[in-house]
Amino acid sequence: MVSAQDFTVEANGARAQDRWGGEFGVGYNLHIGPVTVRPIGGVFLHASDNDRFRSETISDGREVCRDHSNGQFADKSNCNDLAAKLYGKIEGTLTVLAVEVGAGARFSGDRTRAYGTAAMNVLPKVKIKGNLGDRYGAIGLMATF
Repeated sequence: MVSAQDFTVEANGARAQDRWGGEFGVGYNLHIGPVTVRPIGGVFLHASDNDRFRSETISDGREVCRDHSNGQFADKSNCNDLAAKLYGKIEGTLTVLAVEVGAGARFSGDRTRAYGTAAMNVLPKVKIKGNLGDRYGAIGLMATF
């Protein structure tokens, strides 16, 4: 029997796209007996690799943002060292003795990466979850509502 029972949110520390960062996603659980199919969409936040802009402290003690390509002052938002990349995932899991195991695919930019996944309850609606695949790994919490 197919049933759609709950939404899920995830917060993971992750290594993806050759960068360390955090994944924050929202998904939907579609239950087919002991099998769960879970599409997830979210954002991967990581340190930016843009060295063009840097924060500097000038002689009067103020902190400014400078464009190192031309030496001019720039808007402070350009010196934000945070970058965001959208991702989508689809997972298929099987629950065996309170442990959820399965496989998934992560879509981001022009890359699709397959991974294995496992999760176990730490609270009634909260699981600790790990994902591991080719050049992708994540560990964190997943909650259902």
